[in-house]
Amino acid sequence: MSKEFDFLSLANEYDFSSDSINVFLMVLDSSGSMEDDTFNVRKGLEAYKKDFENFHEANSIVVSASSFDSHYYPKPFVKVRKMSTSYSTGGRTALCYSIVQGAEQLKTYIEEVSRRTGVIPRATFILFSDGEPCDDPVEPSKAKEAIEELNYAGITTVFIAFGAAISSEFGKIMGFQSTRDVNDRNSLVDFMVEELSKSCKEQSQSMKALGADFFSHATDKESSANYSNTTKQALEDDDWIDEI
Repeated sequence: MSKEFDFLSLANEYDFSSDSINVFLMVLDSSGSMEDDTFNVRKGLEAYKKDFENFHEANSIVVSASSFDSHYYPKPFVKVRKMSTSYSTGGRTALCYSIVQGAEQLKTYIEEVSRRTGVIPRATFILFSDGEPCDDPVEPSKAKEAIEELNYAGITTVFIAFGAAISSEFGKIMGFQSTRDVNDRNSLVDFMVEELSKSCKEQSQSMKALGADFFSHATDKESSANYSNTTKQALEDDDWIDEI
């Protein structure tokens, strides 16, 4: 498939103060079926962002919270403390198309960071979906090839199945290294802090890609205790509304 986006035209971050660079691309399902979850997605992103406020490795972490419905909507890679929490829904589920485009966005950014800094960053590709492909212009085989290419390049690939209409089995079939089921749609904010942010922190402190072990450190008692406080703060803080 030909490249449809000039990903280098995005206002990406390239200023790093160390040779430890950690890149996380989130690709969020924003199809019409996610409409009732809009508030929780925004709050989940805000809670995730807030959890890095006092994290010592935060300056080495960049995040893009891109999204998709019938189209792919790339957002720039920015320092995690500056990440956007805006989110809206509409359209169908071009899941395979968005895997291919997301993989291209991530590879393009990694190559440019390496060219500018001389450092090859550690990278993680994280895809959320609440449904299987619908009116998707790309065959599953092409998306599977894109995931295999990321895996081969040492990039951790993560698939998160949200709700009951899709399961982590889809991610396993597609070749994602790490998969998770978030069946309770009301637990998304919990998941974003108790599991996702903790796993991203672990990856940023690791000397190698976590791969299939991405979520292995995310379910201990300390995580649950920290989650309670962080999520409480996020739910009480309405500053995120300004970004909508």
